[in-house]
Amino acid sequence: MTKMDQQGQISIEFVLILALMAVIVCAVGWYTSDANEQNVISSAVSSAADNATTTLSILNRSMAPVRVQSITPTETNNGTNIALQVDISGSPSSSQIQTITSSILSSIASQGYNVTNSTIITSKHKYTIRVV
Repeated sequence: MTKMDQQGQISIEFVLILALMAVIVCAVGWYTSDANEQNVISSAVSSAADNATTTLSILNRSMAPVRVQSITPTETNNGTNIALQVDISGSPSSSQIQTITSSILSSIASQGYNVTNSTIITSKHKYTIRVV
């Protein structure tokens, strides 16, 4: 009888250890998926802005070359809303800023994200794009 009790105890401990591991894996997965989404959006914005500035300089040979200097995220509303500020070198005109912004939004939309009025809406965040 004691031998059977010990086997039952081992199986319960094993189930508890597996449950604890599952909780830890889910918590880590939730955190990394959030960070991954932010990295994917920032990378896509940077790449699209680079492509737009290159296209502008190729189409308008008199234009001084511009490049993306930085992309600065600013979180508001407990991290739900994230503003991405794209800093462009030099002083681009308003039409150039509009072209860069529309290129960024169309690139993001082509990746399957919901885009409306300079805003990217995902399941976890709402990103607002601002080109400066």
